[in-house]
Amino acid sequence: MNWQIDDIEKAINRAERQIAPVADVIANDLNISKKDDLFIVGGFVRDNMLAGLTSKGNVSKDLDLMLQQRPSFENNSNILWWRKNSLGGIKLGTKSFPEIDIFQQNVSNPQLLVGEIFDFNCNALYYSHLKKQIFPSVYFYGFLSNKTIDFENYIINKHGIETRYSPYSMVSRALKFQIQFKEKYAIDAKLSSNILYVLNNLDKDMEQKMFDYTKRKAKSEILKDEIISEYKRLRYK
Repeated sequence: MNWQIDDIEKAINRAERQIAPVADVIANDLNISKKDDLFIVGGFVRDNMLAGLTSKGNVSKDLDLMLQQRPSFENNSNILWWRKNSLGGIKLGTKSFPEIDIFQQNVSNPQLLVGEIFDFNCNALYYSHLKKQIFPSVYFYGFLSNKTIDFENYIINKHGIETRYSPYSMVSRALKFQIQFKEKYAIDAKLSSNILYVLNNLDKDMEQKMFDYTKRKAKSEILKDEIISEYKRLRYK
């Protein structure tokens, strides 16, 4: 399926209408000032857009944010709990949302944080609460164009390809995206040569870490088995 620009723009507009009321509630729960922005990134934005483009699938419930200015969490009765997360940001629950991840705070321009927040080209878009708009990057448009999952940022050195994240987690996540895009949206996405290079060069320790990571993160036994089976098929075919 080859989408035209008009199809993509219509899907973006539809996703913006779907996301806007959610962003309003988040801003209210977090007591975000009317002059400050909040940016929604990750699967919630991507899946809303892909659902509109394909008329298929269920939208991710994971809410990942970046904030222009950090509000006070301590004196906010809407916030039921909060703690630092494993990535150095904050994880919290509110009266309206059981779990929200805030990756960055004091962000005026999320485009400057592309290398830190967007791990894959299929994730390279964000929603601005103040502007009520989705901003896809050229990398996201590239994903839609060539149906290939690739790293957003990577480094090629004498040891091969390195990413900002652990190679085993990136392999597991890439395979998860490939499987879910097929099952949810009927998108036959390929893995880039960069991802296949990393996949085929995991040593035994990294391979075991990939299996362990998948078992921890996959949200169903079926998905866990599919990821590991596909890895073994590609690695040991």
